[in-house]
Amino acid sequence: MIRVDCKDCRYFRQAPYEAPRTGCWHPDHMEVAQKEPYLDQQQQPGDHRRINARGDCASFEARPPKPSFWKRLMNLGA
Repeated sequence: MIRVDCKDCRYFRQAPYEAPRTGCWHPDHMEVAQKEPYLDQQQQPGDHRRINARGDCASFEARPPKPSFWKRLMNLGA
């Protein structure tokens, strides 16, 4: 059994920069989910500590690798 860390998961978002609240934003674990994009502030993520208490979260997906500095700079159009 492989132990996983929530911070390495693509569905984990941390406040204040990535999301309004820290938690698991996987669609199956959301406490309150909204269909309309303008209602995003009302969404409640799942409690990542409770979901991954034993370190074996079934819905874990690794974050995609971050693009290199030059690729990010080219995407800005600079």
